Amino acid sequence: MPSTSSIPVRRAPQQDRATKRVEAFLGAAESLFVEQGYEGTTMTAVAERAGSSIGALYSYFPDKVALARALAAQYADALGAYWEPEFEQLSGASAKKFADRFLDSFLEFTAKQPAYWQLQAAPVRFRRDPATRHAFRVVLQKALQRCAPQLDDARAYLCANTVLQITKGMVTLYVDSTTADRPRVVTEFKTVLSLYLKSVFAEKQN
Repeated sequence: MPSTSSIPVRRAPQQDRATKRVEAFLGAAESLFVEQGYEGTTMTAVAERAGSSIGALYSYFPDKVALARALAAQYADALGAYWEPEFEQLSGASAKKFADRFLDSFLEFTAKQPAYWQLQAAPVRFRRDPATRHAFRVVLQKALQRCAPQLDDARAYLCANTVLQITKGMVTLYVDSTTADRPRVVTEFKTVLSLYLKSVFAEKQN
């Protein structure tokens, strides 16, 4: 799953009115990314869709990249909150169950974020701050340890990083695939992740 930066607005909204304006800009960008794609969306169109002036839009977001990063940051924050109850349900799961549910849950989440896949296809680099990235990896690490208690923290953390890299690989191929081919992509990566986790869960305690 891809990482994101914090919301890069030019000035922080200090009042409810300003906050609502930022939300309107992001909502407009989200809908336009879905309808026209990232490349086809213009700042002028975003301002018009939000019912605001182009000057007001630029006062918060310097360019379309900033809009995309802000929206991606919202999605990433929501994904972080989404995972905690999902991981609770995976306590003691087999490698196959963990792999299947992890990838299915990720896809279920992205299906609820209208512009998620348009952002993944955009020529924009998204990166969350290191502290936030580390925090999520620790959450995943502990979820893996509840399935394989013999793993020490360092080994489980490396495993968490590997799981995320496998997921990123699926995202890359998923974005480049046709709608008809995407289920097969998911099946292939479930197999890869399941086999990897099976070997990890079978490791003996040192």
